[in-house]
Amino acid sequence: MSDLNRVFLTGRLVADPDVKYTPSGAQVAQFRIAVNRSYRKKESNEWLQESFFVGIVTWGKLAEKTERSFKKGDLVIVEGRLNIRSYEVEGVRKWVTDITANNVSFLPRNKPDSAVTGNQNEAVDDSDTEVPFS
Repeated sequence: MSDLNRVFLTGRLVADPDVKYTPSGAQVAQFRIAVNRSYRKKESNEWLQESFFVGIVTWGKLAEKTERSFKKGDLVIVEGRLNIRSYEVEGVRKWVTDITANNVSFLPRNKPDSAVTGNQNEAVDDSDTEVPFS
C-alpha cells in the first residue's frame, strides 16, 4: 500500500496568481490563500478567529486556468498534495512548505438565493450546505 498525501483547503486568494515559465516552457502559477480557523477560548467561551497563509502551486493546464480565472479575494477550494522542499542561500538551508494543486475551484459566496454554476455541476448557495469530500 502506498502512503497517502492529500490535502483539501478552502480560503481566499491574498493576491493575483504569479505566472512563470520553466526553461522547458512549462507554465507554473503560484498564489497564496488565507485559511481561517475559528476556535473558542476555554476561559471566556469567546469565539476567536485566526488566519494562516498557504502557498499553492499549479502546473500546465491548471496553471492556465488559474491565471485566467482567479483573482485576489476569490474564495476557492484547493485539492492537492503537501510538498516540502529545501534550498540553500549563502550557505543557509531554508525550507518551503506548499501545496501542489491537482484541482482549484471557485466556492460560492454566502449570498442567499443565488445560483452559482461550477465546473462540474450547478449549485444553489446555502449557508448550511456542507462541502462534500469524496
